[in-house]
Amino acid sequence: MSRMERRRLIEEKRKIRKIKWMLVLAFAASTVFFYFLGPYFFGTLPWQQEQVETYNVIFDDKGHDVSFFIEENIVFLPLDWVEENIIGEVKTLNNPLRVRMIIDKSQLLYEDLELTEFMTESEIFADISLVEVENQHYFPLSGLDPLLKQETQYHPETDMVTIDIVNKPYQTGIVAEETELKENTGFFSRGVGVVNDGEKVRVLEIGEDYTFIRKTNGLMGYLSNSSLESIQRQEPERDKLTLGHVTPEVLDHPFGMVWEYVGNSHPDRSNDEKIPALSVVSPTWFDLENEHGDLTGKAQFRYASYMRDRGYQIWGLVTNSFDPDMTESFLMNREAQDHFTRQLLLYASLYQMEGINIDFENIHYRNQDAFTDFVRRFSEKMKDQDLIISIDVTIPGGSLNWSQVYDRTSLAPLVDYVCVMTYDEHWGSSPVAGSVASLGWVENGIQNTLREVPAEKTVLGLPFYTRLWEETTQPDGNVSVSSRALGMEYAQSILQENGIEKEDWEWQEEAGQYYAEYEAEGNRYRVWLEEERSIERKSALVAEYGLAGFAGWRKGFEKPSIWDVLENAL
Repeated sequence: MSRMERRRLIEEKRKIRKIKWMLVLAFAASTVFFYFLGPYFFGTLPWQQEQVETYNVIFDDKGHDVSFFIEENIVFLPLDWVEENIIGEVKTLNNPLRVRMIIDKSQLLYEDLELTEFMTESEIFADISLVEVENQHYFPLSGLDPLLKQETQYHPETDMVTIDIVNKPYQTGIVAEETELKENTGFFSRGVGVVNDGEKVRVLEIGEDYTFIRKTNGLMGYLSNSSLESIQRQEPERDKLTLGHVTPEVLDHPFGMVWEYVGNSHPDRSNDEKIPALSVVSPTWFDLENEHGDLTGKAQFRYASYMRDRGYQIWGLVTNSFDPDMTESFLMNREAQDHFTRQLLLYASLYQMEGINIDFENIHYRNQDAFTDFVRRFSEKMKDQDLIISIDVTIPGGSLNWSQVYDRTSLAPLVDYVCVMTYDEHWGSSPVAGSVASLGWVENGIQNTLREVPAEKTVLGLPFYTRLWEETTQPDGNVSVSSRALGMEYAQSILQENGIEKEDWEWQEEAGQYYAEYEAEGNRYRVWLEEERSIERKSALVAEYGLAGFAGWRKGFEKPSIWDVLENAL
């Protein structure tokens, strides 16, 4: 072989080796490409099924990519998404921020057939409080599960939410052996998780070779049919289809209760510790809106959740908006009263309230019998569901509309508790300055109440506030009086700002209170303080007269140390 031929042979071998290496590298590159990017570029080829899109919320076994957050175990999702996918368009209202939902009668299913019939006699609606985050309204979806016939769950291990319709059957299967859950059925499909031997999964769709499934943590994907066994049809669980009411635990006497004022915004009590002296919270959640019995609802699932977690009973308070004419028309209309009752029965179910606190004030005296009849009919419906009914009344005597309208002797047998508002001895617009609740006035009010109401049903009202009175001398020599309500700590801070320290307070034995005054800008300012000593004296009446307990107006006005005083009193 010539030198030229030998050189040509060497060159050909080099070319062959180079080609081999190029083929090896090309194969390796194509393998990597198809493994990592193939599902995205070739997911629609005939030999592949449609891949699972990115999702973090699964509704009715379909994935959605939508923002959400969890607070007090309540799942919140954007209102616009909830409207589009679940509840349809609803009316958004302000002050407070809420939506008004018309309730489908088919959703009002109770174990008690008579209650179901009563609840579906006419159309009702519910106000649901929203949360605003970065100018977006969020809806407390999981709180409405019993009504919407669905089950909403958050899965922290995958940071996903599942929303399952509970009034239709579904299929489950058991994984036969540990295997990888695939994103799709393609050869190069990536894994999205592992399913374990014996794991129960939700079967969404069965194909010729693969089955589309969902793990309990929300992950969805494909398994080969041979990886599943014991595929079974699951029927709806009846307890997830019906609404119900909680059965309250019997309260130990004496017990502590506090009213929680809810205005255009809801107080945040999520960081509050459990108060040993307190058993019941009564948030001002509901107001009569018109003579037809419509209610404005301000209830909040977050608040209800953390109050339940701390072991409190919740007695939602309902007012007549203190409108005597509207109340009169309402009391003359039994259909309106039934409509009112249906709404509160629904709210009691949704928020798992143990009771209702009736706070109807400023009622025409001529409507006394009509009001008593309303309380009778309302209480019967509520007590049929084991709900606790309490009613707020003023002390006997006084004005027709604000006091004498209460037929306490007739009302007491109809309710579980009568809460006596033993405060506002001198009300906000009183022409003379004076105590909100002097000891003698409070005790006299309780004594008179006990002539008409049994002690074991009587709850003593305690003021957690005081009034700062301003007296101004007019040019003609007359003195005009005005006032504003202050919480305990704020009242003391105003005194300090004006040079009045605690040692300057004057104890008035007859009133059972400290008194202080000062002058500023030519006006005289006077205050009868509520603090530890005055509350101790008044709360002692609970034991002295064998009362059911106390109720404080209102949460947030008290000093923290007041709860130690009340715990000792109980």
